[in-house]
Amino acid sequence: MKESHREIQALTELLTVQQRIGRWKDPVQWTEKCRILKGQPFSFQDRDYLLPIYRDTHPNLVVVKARQMEMTEMLVNWLLFNLTAHRHTTALYTAPRADQVSRFSRDRIRKAIKDSPQLRHNLEVAREEEGKEAITRIPFANDSLLYLISAWGDFSAIRNIPADFAAVDEMQDVQSEALPVIMEAMAHSKHRRLALVGTASEVGSEFFRLWESSDMKEWNREAKAWVPTKPENKLYSGYHISQEMAPWIITLPPDHPNSIEAKRPPAYSERRFLNEVLGLFYAGMAKPLLTEDLLRCRAFQLKMMSGLGPPFRSYMGVDWGGGAGRTVVWIQAMDQWDRWRLLFVHRFTEKDLMRQAEVVSNLIPLFNVKQCVADLGYGAVQVAELQKKHASTVLGCSYVQRPDKPLERRDQQEFGERIAQLHVLADRSFYIEKAIELIKRIDAKGNHFPMLQLPWTEPARIEWIIDQFTCLERETVEMQSGRRYPRYLHPEGTEDHAFHAFVYALIAYDASKMYGEFSMGPLFGPR
Repeated sequence: MKESHREIQALTELLTVQQRIGRWKDPVQWTEKCRILKGQPFSFQDRDYLLPIYRDTHPNLVVVKARQMEMTEMLVNWLLFNLTAHRHTTALYTAPRADQVSRFSRDRIRKAIKDSPQLRHNLEVAREEEGKEAITRIPFANDSLLYLISAWGDFSAIRNIPADFAAVDEMQDVQSEALPVIMEAMAHSKHRRLALVGTASEVGSEFFRLWESSDMKEWNREAKAWVPTKPENKLYSGYHISQEMAPWIITLPPDHPNSIEAKRPPAYSERRFLNEVLGLFYAGMAKPLLTEDLLRCRAFQLKMMSGLGPPFRSYMGVDWGGGAGRTVVWIQAMDQWDRWRLLFVHRFTEKDLMRQAEVVSNLIPLFNVKQCVADLGYGAVQVAELQKKHASTVLGCSYVQRPDKPLERRDQQEFGERIAQLHVLADRSFYIEKAIELIKRIDAKGNHFPMLQLPWTEPARIEWIIDQFTCLERETVEMQSGRRYPRYLHPEGTEDHAFHAFVYALIAYDASKMYGEFSMGPLFGPR
């Protein structure tokens, strides 16, 4: 009897909590009463600009933002409010990468529920169904359900979810094909709400076009009101959020490292300042590779390999990053269509460069490497050690600006003891553009036919490379001869080591022919 009494009491308490939550019709009031942030009740103090966004009932919401503007927290509140206010509903959260989705689930949603006395009972319900789906599926006590899924899959998981609410985070990096799938998933819902949030990127991008289809509201500080700049656009309700609106930033002294003044160029690049501080789209230096270009390279049937035996041969590129988490080794081979298939890519975590060289040395026979080309910038010592064991299979590489001769062989006799490695001089821009062209290849019918295949059966192992490919920016410089020459850079705070490891692997292919040892056939069958 005592057990029955406790069960009835627990059920009564649960129903009381559910009823209490259900009374809140205003998302702002609900957030203030049900959310705890850093041990304190959630507060909108000095954040008047957030109130209309929270209360916006337009079915399609798009927010273009700067960094550090609390929009991820807004999505947390938006999802939790809709799920608790409407019984028997389903919400979908998606972001580009699987690790982003996992962090949002673990560090945002679950923590928000755990920290809130009003929401905590939902966590008990979630624990009953914990398992392999604990990150991607969270049930609520009112029979609502939240799914969290990466937008870089094949969309089959999204297609199978009849959602009522959908939140898309980091929209600037989400593949354009994902949005129609999400819209279709909500097609039969009577609630149907969509929220798209992303950091400003480049003019002409898919996210930019999406923003231009909204009413493009700007914040009027004096009137404390949002003013649409394109009121004729009705498809999306759009908001532009800049760090100039953030009280915790604009009150900082100018010499504070996080102040807006301290971030102005040259401290930040022009692009980074516009995108991350002002939340504005950048129309300057072109980005030769976009996220969509890399996503077209996905091969869902291929997986990362652990080795490659005869008669097949592979090519390796190594970019020594000079520290932990930066050095990248890239191994690839050709398929029957002369496409480069990525076999293996690895980002080192250990700091010891000689230990890194040892790992690279072990990979060479494991993958039957025909030619390895490694960066000499941070790797002169490592390359010398690798050549002691593998001789001319390993070549150092120095980037040069030499459009008339893209690749040139040099040897140790020409340089004496200063550079004791066999190495090549490669025109940096020539090979970067070659790599870009392979990724963006168009066939005779005008269809995309990328010549790089990325194994995508385990996205978490490879999706990190996309940031290191898409960070590239192109500018044109004038040489002393008067000739205009493309130069490729990457913004401060980004890394491009994976991209250059790919470039070095391409150089390895050309270098093998230069050294007169080229006899390799394709990975699968005859050419």
